Parts: sequence; structure tokens; C-alpha cells
Amino acid sequence: MSALSEVSVLIAQRARDIEKAREIFTAEIRAFVIGILAGIRRVRTDPWTTSRVRLDLPKEADFEAKASSEFSNQYATARVSLRFKKGTNFRVIAEVQFGIEFDEDTGTFVWRINLVPAASYNRVDDVVWHQWRATPLGTSPGSRHLDRSNTIRFISRAIAPELTAEVAFNDTKSVLEFLLTTEGGLADAVGLDAGYDE
Repeated sequence: MSALSEVSVLIAQRARDIEKAREIFTAEIRAFVIGILAGIRRVRTDPWTTSRVRLDLPKEADFEAKASSEFSNQYATARVSLRFKKGTNFRVIAEVQFGIEFDEDTGTFVWRINLVPAASYNRVDDVVWHQWRATPLGTSPGSRHLDRSNTIRFISRAIAPELTAEVAFNDTKSVLEFLLTTEGGLADAVGLDAGYDE
């Protein structure tokens, strides 16, 4: 018969502390993302817009609803709609997601800003990635183009003491301001998608 491992003994002895730590983590990542979203709202009137590009900020952030789910399923994310004007309407062509989530590759939680194109506009990531790489922002931490999922990871930072609200706010503001400058490239990408001119 085998004895309990040191890990099991430690968890058994500290179960209440572990649960409390999880509650604190969940509450703090939610407050962190809500604070960044509130700061972004104060910087500029909503929506952020140019003649053909518009960014609609969400009213609130999204969270993991189940309190008993796996710890790695916890997240706090805000989803900004990236719209492009075709004809007289601004159409959603992508979503910008910023927040804290679990990274499967590293097995840790990270601060991340992604761009996920709408299904009908799967060339948007190629165009935006090309423009992103041509700016000084293109060397941001964790910046990657995930070709298979048509996703851009603008920024990915480990959760560490260096990740302050100011750093996360500046990351988000820089990405959103950059997206307002992508009008020319987006016109090409969106213009190639048939069946959406009304």
C-alpha cells in the first residue's frame, strides 16, 4: 500500500488557503480587466473611429461563469468589435480580445491581446499582421501570427510583478490606435470578400 505524496499532504493541509487564493485570483483578474476597459473608455469617446474603421468597446468584460470549473478555465477578457465601412454600413470584420487567460503552451496565465477575424473576412489577419510588423510595435512581447487559426497575437505577457495596470493599459491603447491606421490594408482585404456589398 502506498502512502500519500507530499503534494497530496500539502494540499490536504492547505485546502482552505488554496481555495481562498483562487477566489482572490479570480476577483483580481476581473477587476484588472474591468479597470483597463474603463481607462480605455476615458481616453477617447466611444466608438473609436476614422472615416472607414470603427472600434466598438464592450459595455463589460467576459468571465468564466462556473465557480467549480478547472482553475485553468478562469479568464477575464474584453471583446472589442473591429468594424469597417462598406457602403453606408460599418460591418464587423474582426474582434480584438484583451485580457488574462490561461496559455496552454506555457501552462501559465498571461495578459494577451489578440485579433480574431470574422469568418467571412479571413484575409484580415494577413493584412493587419503585415502592417503590424512594419511598425515598432511589431516587436512587442509574444507577438505572433497564428496562421492556422487566422489569429494575430499582438501581445502576450507573463503575469509577473512587471505587469502593472499601466503596462496593460498602454498595450491596449497602442493596439487600438494602431488598428485605426489600418484602413488602406483593410480596404483591400474586405474588398476581396464577395457577397457583402449592400
